[in-house]
Amino acid sequence: MTVSAPRIFVTIPLKASTEVELDREDAHHVAHVLRAQAGARVVLVSGGVAWDAEIARVSKRGVRAVVIGRSAETSGELAVGVAVLQAMTKGAKFDEVVEKCVELGARRIVPVTCARSYAQAGAAKLERWRRIARAAAAQARRRIVPAVDPARTWSDAIENEALPILVAWEGAPAGSLDAAIAQIRNAQALSIAIGPEGSFTDDELDVARARGAYLVRLGPTILRTETAAAALLAALAAKEW
Repeated sequence: MTVSAPRIFVTIPLKASTEVELDREDAHHVAHVLRAQAGARVVLVSGGVAWDAEIARVSKRGVRAVVIGRSAETSGELAVGVAVLQAMTKGAKFDEVVEKCVELGARRIVPVTCARSYAQAGAAKLERWRRIARAAAAQARRRIVPAVDPARTWSDAIENEALPILVAWEGAPAGSLDAAIAQIRNAQALSIAIGPEGSFTDDELDVARARGAYLVRLGPTILRTETAAAALLAALAAKEW
């Protein structure tokens, strides 16, 4: 199966010879954007498993694919499950956060309202972010579609997310990220937290410290909030877990 084969996430169990009717959005993409015909190859992903498949029918009624067998592709997931607690951003910046975090391997993204946040996360935004996550997961050849949770307050997110938690903060000492990673090498899951454009307040940092979070520095420069999560995820992805 060529690596350029379109990747489509489905919710039904798959096995060889299973026939799948693609949902409306995927069918439109295959038929009208990719202009695929019967016989074209695709990859179907269900339950974290990738399957090679072939388009069996393209018509006005929809698109049907048939499973050939399990894919031999080597793409996978990060060894550690990472939840991203991202402070809400202005405009469309959160779209970029979702896209890049999914590409880099995040398992979940949680929009967080902080004291210096300006945006809100309504139902329409959540739906858009989930569509972005699905598209980014397909592009990055992920085996899962990461979840985008409803927005939570900073205190709620910090208190209820699994430890360890790495909080990106420009005031942390040099070397704090490496030191924190050395302490959490055996973690199966962790959370990373990114503050708003105006950074965290002292009270928010106190909440993080009380929870036992690690405050970590991402380097000598000050990163934009929409850049920080990607930078921290990339650093984690480069480590051996």
